[in-house]
Amino acid sequence: MSNVLEIKNLKSGYGSVLIVNDASLLVGVNEVVGIVGPNGAGKTTLLKTVLGFLKPWSGDVIYLGKRINGLSTEKIVQLGIGYVPERGGVLKTLTVRENVELVTGMFREASEKLRELRKLFPLIDERASQVAGTLSGGEQKILSVVLGLLTAKKLLVMDEPSAGLAPVARKKLSNVLKNIKNNLGLSLLIAEQDPSLVTDLSDVVYVMERGSFVRSGRPDEIVRTEVLREHYLGL
Repeated sequence: MSNVLEIKNLKSGYGSVLIVNDASLLVGVNEVVGIVGPNGAGKTTLLKTVLGFLKPWSGDVIYLGKRINGLSTEKIVQLGIGYVPERGGVLKTLTVRENVELVTGMFREASEKLRELRKLFPLIDERASQVAGTLSGGEQKILSVVLGLLTAKKLLVMDEPSAGLAPVARKKLSNVLKNIKNNLGLSLLIAEQDPSLVTDLSDVVYVMERGSFVRSGRPDEIVRTEVLREHYLGL
């Protein structure tokens, strides 16, 4: 199978307000795909529709060759799509160990995945007894990534992973994502307002504006085009 995820002519929104308009996207096997665009472009709405938090108005979401439109978020996660939300994703009153145990208790295959993740993320054991809310912002984000990875069989979806992080924490997060890319054999779909993170990691980048993808291509092509538009054309 050449694609892990296919989004075809997707329309989605809230109430009667259309946010995502005729969006199509492909994520290949072991491929990192970035979505960049300003606040309000529709990135989060698109990801929430993929994960089943929102039902698509029309179009298709296809995962591993099967249409998953209309499935609950729980069922979609059970199929093997991990999710790292923009904010949250960690229960701050629980310890690191309790956060991990909560996920492994809900998803049978997560316990086996945990053994692999312990090698890549020392935080799991080094901070096991620490209350998650007392971790730094960067450490909480890494824990959120770990929790998402516990359920990710083929695909990890991330919404604005660098939001709110200081530059040093962003650099650490970038290294974490490169580690995932190089060692876990997963496809990644990453939406980001800051293009620098995804251009360093992605095989393909899509640019989203007003709910639609206006261009896509290799990171170097996209960066060059966006710089020209912003600085020379005033768009």
